[in-house]
Amino acid sequence: MVGSIAALFIAYWYYQCAVKQNLNPVKWVAIGVLVYFIPAVIWTVMVTPGLKDTVEHNQSVLLGLFVRFAYVAVGVGCAVWVNFKHLRNGS
Repeated sequence: MVGSIAALFIAYWYYQCAVKQNLNPVKWVAIGVLVYFIPAVIWTVMVTPGLKDTVEHNQSVLLGLFVRFAYVAVGVGCAVWVNFKHLRNGS
């Protein structure tokens, strides 16, 4: 649920930035959502299983929250980087 809400905010943010730059907003919304979801899925498939094993042995609440929501931070970080690297330059 949190990941989907983050994807909606990213889509809106990319849309607004594309409109300000007079670029195709549909293209940039699609790019933004993909840039968010692809790293998030890769993180979930490759990193999260090992972290879940760690949480089973260490019952830290903070570690549990990190494991549960780290994919959102990874996806958002990638989307922010692409936005500032490419969309803000008018590509």
